[in-house]
Amino acid sequence: MRAPLTRRSALVAAGAGLFASAALKRPALAQTTLLRVGGTPNYGPVLPVHAANKLGLFEKLGLKVEFTGFAGGSAAMEAVAAGEADMINYFPPGVALAKQRGVAATIIGAGTLTPRGWKIMAKKDSPLSGVKDLARKKIGVSANGSTTDFFALWAAQQSGSMVSRIPLGGGGLIPGLLAGNVDAIVAYPPLSYQLESSGDAKVVVDLGTAMQPNLPDVWVAADKVLTQKKDAIQKALVGIYSATRYMKKNPDWTVNFIQEQSKFSPAVAKLEFENTIMGLSDDGTIKEEWVENSLALGRLAGLQELPSAKSMFSTEFFPVTAIDA
Repeated sequence: MRAPLTRRSALVAAGAGLFASAALKRPALAQTTLLRVGGTPNYGPVLPVHAANKLGLFEKLGLKVEFTGFAGGSAAMEAVAAGEADMINYFPPGVALAKQRGVAATIIGAGTLTPRGWKIMAKKDSPLSGVKDLARKKIGVSANGSTTDFFALWAAQQSGSMVSRIPLGGGGLIPGLLAGNVDAIVAYPPLSYQLESSGDAKVVVDLGTAMQPNLPDVWVAADKVLTQKKDAIQKALVGIYSATRYMKKNPDWTVNFIQEQSKFSPAVAKLEFENTIMGLSDDGTIKEEWVENSLALGRLAGLQELPSAKSMFSTEFFPVTAIDA
């Protein structure tokens, strides 16, 4: 889960080509480049980083990748601003707010295109059955200004009425729902998968299918890194998207890997594969309208004077051509 994104958050302070075959040969150890990659631990879209390491893809590309788990996207963005991370996984409105505060960073590749696995859920015996039913209801979110809050605001817009957004904290979403403190919650993966597999709740709105492409996660790098480590960034993307394709083509391997990496139950790992992994971009391609859709969610939350969608991303690094594991 991502940490809250607000105008008063810590972000105020923080503010592809195909490689020639020779470039893909394993170089001498002394030539191996280190790249520091960050994201939220066990969040599905970052799993290809770990898979690429396990499959030896980064090593094959002459790259050493160290992954750092951050408490959320805003903390990862702070690390980019401080020069402590080279590339991170984040949400476009967070990147826009950082740029607004003076952080020179650019989106360089897509993760998921729609919020696969993100669902508005109610208790199994709830009468709620669709987005219109959410009008004037209490919806639990992790925190004000978080990604869950953005999606609750979208649901309110779609329902045609206001909703009450109740901050429960990430760990309080399921207890709050089951105790009847709220009518529904915005559940993120894998929490949504846990609820679904237990049978304790039902899906009212599957945001992954209900929403237009809005890039709930993207790969981001500091502009300074894109200049100084351009080759390493490009190789990292090759490794990540190559691992993504391998994971999609090898479901048994991937479900076992998810269980091993994230300690999820077999049922949750299977849902993670079917929803999150299968929804990941194969080559990183981004369209301007997708970024604009994402920024529109930020405006719903009251963010103003954000950078233009066109200025948010670079087309230089995609589409990425995969290599074999």
